Amino acid sequence: MVARRLALPEAELYGRSLPLSRVVALSPVASNSVDLVEAVAGALAELDLDEQVELPAITLDHTVDELMSQVRQQLELARTLSA
Repeated sequence: MVARRLALPEAELYGRSLPLSRVVALSPVASNSVDLVEAVAGALAELDLDEQVELPAITLDHTVDELMSQVRQQLELARTLSA
């Protein structure tokens, strides 16, 4: 969903350790880090996960994989606490 919101093919975005700065450069709709954060937050809201995940503090030097790992960890913790 993030890929769709950034108008990028999923294969181009995930599993390549792209720095977030590169994602912004590649995206035809994102012009800065705010657009990137909005895409991630929008995807989480669309999946009804926005109450379970706090967007991590990241910089454009972080990679997509690092961001996704932090989100995944938060989701796993939320599921563990709710079980």
